[in-house]
Parts: sequence; structure tokens; C-alpha cells
Amino acid sequence: MKREFAGTCPKESQEPESNEDQSAFAEDCSRFALCDGASESYNSRLWAKMLAEKFAANPAFGPKWLAEALRDYIAGHDFEAMTWSQHAGFDRGSFSTLLGVEFDSERRTVDVLAIGDCVAVLVDGERFVEAWPFSDAERFKDPPTLLATKSEHNAFVSELGFWTQSFKTFHLGALAAPRLVCMTDALAEWTLRGVRDGESTLGRLLSLTTEAELVELVLEARAAKRMRVDDSTLVIVSFSTPSNTDVLPVA
Repeated sequence: MKREFAGTCPKESQEPESNEDQSAFAEDCSRFALCDGASESYNSRLWAKMLAEKFAANPAFGPKWLAEALRDYIAGHDFEAMTWSQHAGFDRGSFSTLLGVEFDSERRTVDVLAIGDCVAVLVDGERFVEAWPFSDAERFKDPPTLLATKSEHNAFVSELGFWTQSFKTFHLGALAAPRLVCMTDALAEWTLRGVRDGESTLGRLLSLTTEAELVELVLEARAAKRMRVDDSTLVIVSFSTPSNTDVLPVA
């Protein structure tokens, strides 16, 4: 798997440090994660960063994995140095989505774990193949499922049906030039609406070469009231052919 593009446009274009989208790649580029921290929560940027980095290091997601991530998050705070308002915010919790991707070069498959409304779109060349966890742009009207730093909000991970609703395997064997286009929600909604309406939104993303071009696209769509004002992150990866299955380095 090779990273073809990675870029982001923060909600506040002049305040990149406020961007709550986070991504991380494994050292061998066999997997990566994209997370979108919820703006209304206490320290969602940190929580999203920790979830992304943990998946990149260890994709064995489950209740134990999540409990370990929560312990790491708690350990990252100096409670004695926190103000009372920070304590109150911490007690309310932090929340984030998680989109985890892992490529199996021997099986020619891509496993996608999707919790929340980050979306992975599989394309062949520039042709839309399918999307996960959904392809209907109307779904963005629903509140997303989120992973929380308060364990009582994560009970759904242990529920019957969780993996059916959250996990998907893409099979690449029949595709000539497969790529995976992964996006946080505002950008994904704009893209899927365009796919539905026969517009070239997906093609525009696939043609991007620099983060500056992504920022220009996002700001243009926001100005036209066609994209919600939110942190917008894009990661595009391609996959080696059966004749050349060596793992390519991160670009």
C-alpha cells in the first residue's frame, strides 16, 4: 500500500492547531487510521491522535484495545496542574471517530473498520466501486457513533452485531487500478453527494497533488455553501499489483 496523497484543511483556516482530524500510518505502510475528534468535547484532538496512532501500531481493535487506549489517554493528563474547568471538561469526556484500514497483499484485500462517519471510498481508476460505512450522503444528517474517553459510552463495542455494522473487507482481485479515498465527514458528504448527482467531486479529489490544492477546493466549496465548515482531511492510498507485491514506502 502506498500513500498517494494526505492533506487537511482546518475548520478555521488561520488556526491549523485547532484541527481535530488526526491520521497515522504504520511504519511498513500496511495500515493507517483516520480519526475525527468531536469539537464539542474536552480534548478530542489528543484522543483522536492516540486512537489513530494506536491502530497504526496495533489493529487488533476490541474492548481490551479500547481500554488500553483509555488508560493511555488518562496517563497523558497532569490532573494536579488542571484548572477546575479543565477537570469538569475532562469528566464530560472526549469523543472521536475511527476509520482503520489494513491491506493484505497476499490476499489482495483491504479490511476497513469504521466507527463514526469517516468514509472510505474504493475506486478503480476513477470509477466509484463502493464506500464504507455508507454511500448515502443523507446519512450525514444522523449523529455519528463515537468512541469516548468515558468507558460507559463504549458499551456498543461489545454488543452483538458490532462487527457486522462496523467492519468491511474490500476485495481487489478484479480491479485494475484500485485506490482507497478516505475522508472525514464534511469532505465525504460533499464527495458522496457529487457521486449521487453525477458530478465530478471524486475525480477532483483524485487529481489533487498538494495540500494547498485541497485547501483551495475546500474553501471554494464552503464559499458556495456546498460543504459544511468543518475540519476536512483526505488520505488516498493505492495498492501494489499482483506482479509487484512489495510494500512501498510511505511517500
